[in-house]
Amino acid sequence: MTTITATQATGFATSQNLDLKRSLALRVIAAALLCFLVTAALALFGTYRDVLQANEQLADIVGRQLQVQFFRIGANLETPARFPYLEPALDSMLGAGQCVRFLNPDGSVGRSSCVGTNRSDLQSPGWFSSLGARVLATRTDVAHRVSYRGKDYGTLVVTTEPEVVIATLWKDVSGLLKLTALLVAAICALQYVAIGRALRPTKDILAGLDRLSHGDLSCRLPNFRLIELQRISEVFNSLAANLDRTTRERTALAARLVDGYEQERSHLARELHDELAQSLSAISATAASIKTTAAAECPALVSEADQLLQISIATIKSLRSTLQTLRPPEIGDFGLAASLNSLARNQERLAGGKLKIALNLDPDLEALSPTAASHIYRMVQEGLTNIGKHANASQASVTLGFRAEKMKTPHRRLVLTIEDNGSGAIDPVAVAESNGAGLGLIGMRERAAALGGELDVVQLDRGFRLQAVIPVGADAEAAQ
Repeated sequence: MTTITATQATGFATSQNLDLKRSLALRVIAAALLCFLVTAALALFGTYRDVLQANEQLADIVGRQLQVQFFRIGANLETPARFPYLEPALDSMLGAGQCVRFLNPDGSVGRSSCVGTNRSDLQSPGWFSSLGARVLATRTDVAHRVSYRGKDYGTLVVTTEPEVVIATLWKDVSGLLKLTALLVAAICALQYVAIGRALRPTKDILAGLDRLSHGDLSCRLPNFRLIELQRISEVFNSLAANLDRTTRERTALAARLVDGYEQERSHLARELHDELAQSLSAISATAASIKTTAAAECPALVSEADQLLQISIATIKSLRSTLQTLRPPEIGDFGLAASLNSLARNQERLAGGKLKIALNLDPDLEALSPTAASHIYRMVQEGLTNIGKHANASQASVTLGFRAEKMKTPHRRLVLTIEDNGSGAIDPVAVAESNGAGLGLIGMRERAAALGGELDVVQLDRGFRLQAVIPVGADAEAAQ
């Protein structure tokens, strides 16, 4: 797998973090507040309707009383001067802040009766009073026309002071507000705990995903009680099993390919050493013999014989370099650290002193298996060769060491990092699409895959970095 930058993949994913439990809690609070607003609106409407119905009821009773008075006047049982006589109906029915007025046809007040209120009892916040004054106005006023035998005698008006209506509304709403606040707080606390318990398995899911992202393909999720979480567990376990199987198959295939490639190199090296090297040695000996004979018998051929001898010697040296590349020094005899040090010095010599290579090697490298050590050597060889040919770098570093990872069981990883300060640049899109073709990375990636690891390519501001992470020990055996 190729990674262009180390932080691009995680930077976007973590740009916005959401706590599911808090998000659900806020949603519940919003729903509770909405319910409160609806309940408060219903309570306000109910109180307003009660006040309006009380005024209508009083207006109806007083209207009936006036009809009786009309009948008594018509029967000469009562003098017209007493009309309208309101007291009998109002003595026991008028509430605080309520008024009954009888308006003559010309609009003048014929009779009125009101009950005052104690201003200290009219307590409501200023904002609520201002809002109520704008909304209610005189909507609770009730007006009934008063007529008898087709003649209009005036209008009966029943009103309630707005301050009293607002105070009554606030009394009902404030009590509801306190009760709702307690209920909302209790519901939020209970649902926060309940949601926390319900979402507790998500921690196991996130931990499993984290282990999977770190290469622990043996991770499996337990069974969950919730159907949705159980479905996630089943899909996760199936995906992990398929990925584990696919990774093992890919690793086995890569191992066979790399081993075959290595055997072919060894076979080619043996053939060149056994056949070509012997032939070149014979040619060199023959050229030396010709030169000696020509010096005594035909001096004119000495220069040509010497030229032939030099060509054969140069060819032998080139062949030796090729054989060393095809078949490096026996790592089992010299050790991986010594072989890498020799390789670095040889690359510096080939660069003519223009490239300095720093080695940072773990002292415990001898614990690696011969196969792993051989692949690591080849990867470093390929990386340094690419730097020498393409990077135009003055400094390079090779770091090879072990890294422990903390999961449910301790894991060890061998981390190989090759970095340079060269001007060579790579196209991230091309690397991702071609899988490194043409950049000398295919062999390194195949060798990393053969060991169950991964190779990352990171473009730096100057130069770039190759990093291979390879499991060792039990992990390597499981991967292979």
